[in-house]
Amino acid sequence: MLTQTKVPDLTLVESPAVPDGARKPRRLSDILQEIADEPAATDERISLGHLIEGFGNRAFGALLFIFAVPVALPIAIPGISAVLGAPLLFLSWQLMRGREQPWLPEVMRSRSFRRIDFARMLQRVLPSIRRVERLVGPRLIWMTTRRGEKVIGLLAFILALILFLPIPFGNTVPALAIAILALAVLERDGLAAIVGALVGAAGIAVVSGVTFALMKGAILLIQSVFQL
Repeated sequence: MLTQTKVPDLTLVESPAVPDGARKPRRLSDILQEIADEPAATDERISLGHLIEGFGNRAFGALLFIFAVPVALPIAIPGISAVLGAPLLFLSWQLMRGREQPWLPEVMRSRSFRRIDFARMLQRVLPSIRRVERLVGPRLIWMTTRRGEKVIGLLAFILALILFLPIPFGNTVPALAIAILALAVLERDGLAAIVGALVGAAGIAVVSGVTFALMKGAILLIQSVFQL
């Protein structure tokens, strides 16, 4: 049975002491820390739908990041790739198409994983996320406008497609690139978008090289078999 888990709202203000009185979005790491620290029963589960509702109007960047990081890390979480892989495709496609709010079919929204596993993964990656957050911020904002987000969504969609290919070591770099692109969307950081694009290009090159090597090896194997 799925236990409802409240996910904090990413759009809440970080501090009331903002000079211009504007609402200041909280850091993603602070929200993830709350999720990781909240007590959970052993069998408690968290669904993708709960995450979408909790992250509000910044859901695209937050969810792309959350879904990409576990795939990029060598952490064994049972079923995490199957749960998070398809939403990366759906979310990046919708970002590319210019949707304001993410949508997932109910069959995906209802998919869940153990909250304690999710929290364990967060505790391992939060120090790295905080270090990265100190490096990102609003820069080259024109690259993260609606049109820029469509380009980011296109690249993320291509990388998400690569994640589904059964290629050894073919997931880590593309997933890392998607995570960086997600931070670019979250922080309105055009420089991060450039870095993510470069990492994505490197990931595509790595996958292409591995694919070529596997195909060449398969051809040589077939030739050797027929020569016997």
